[in-house]
Amino acid sequence: MFKITTTQNQNSLLNEVTITNKSLNIKSTIYPNLGASLQKLTKNSIEIIDGITNDEKGLELYKNKFNSSFLFPSPNRIDDGKYTFNNKTYQLECNETALNNSLHGHIFNKRFKIIKTEATEENAEITLSYSNNGDTIGFPFAYKIDITYTYTKNNLAISFNVVNNSEEEFPFGLGWHPYFKSTNLAKSILNFDGNKKYNLNEKMIPQNEIQIPFKTPLTIEDTFLDDCFLIEKNQTIFKTPNYEITLDFASTSNENYLQCYIPNTRDCIAIEPMTCAPNSFNNKHGLQTLNPNETFDWKINLKF
Repeated sequence: MFKITTTQNQNSLLNEVTITNKSLNIKSTIYPNLGASLQKLTKNSIEIIDGITNDEKGLELYKNKFNSSFLFPSPNRIDDGKYTFNNKTYQLECNETALNNSLHGHIFNKRFKIIKTEATEENAEITLSYSNNGDTIGFPFAYKIDITYTYTKNNLAISFNVVNNSEEEFPFGLGWHPYFKSTNLAKSILNFDGNKKYNLNEKMIPQNEIQIPFKTPLTIEDTFLDDCFLIEKNQTIFKTPNYEITLDFASTSNENYLQCYIPNTRDCIAIEPMTCAPNSFNNKHGLQTLNPNETFDWKINLKF
């Protein structure tokens, strides 16, 4: 039987929604007021998601590492935070000050409302919602985004529904920024279908497409990754000495985009499905547009 519980903390940013199933030995935690982010997922006491601790140290880590944050309306980086859309130029806040880029959109630190919870013998479902009235610097468009987590025996589905509540169309992309733990990253294996990635400039902004300098499946060993790959199949597999996951995600564009990043701690890897490339507001690679009153749906399946 799945069970859902909510916990209120002194610092409301650390409020939690916990999903458990004792018979399946599953435990997971979502933080509604940190962008509805997933900060814990364990199966058989094995940690899969590398999340934050429930304290001020954890909050500071989240600001820098974006653990499991959702990326909207612009995954990854926007060069200098500037873009032009429908003959108008906009200036986003540059929260990556060292490189003067806008980084990871602006819902990663927003407070989401819990609008639905349901737990049964077979699954648990939680829907969280955030509405923006169009007052964000550089993105003056009203919208609503609902994120639904659905847990089953060996799968977590994350579904997105974006609604344009403004009076004009807007550009956007979606992404997810989870880190997956590994007790031995060097012996872990990353696999996806694709042979191209973006060449990056000194500001980590994509330039041209180049060949990937390795073949997959890749045994990570001492490889460093901070790259966006153009993949031919919307599936990625990551295998560690303790567990294996498969990420399936659907994109409406002709190409699928996958960002991978290994931090200096080398105890985890960020595997980030995205609907578009970094800097898509400018290079248009995978960029979506949404008309007034229209909706956009996207889904990620995490099999573990």
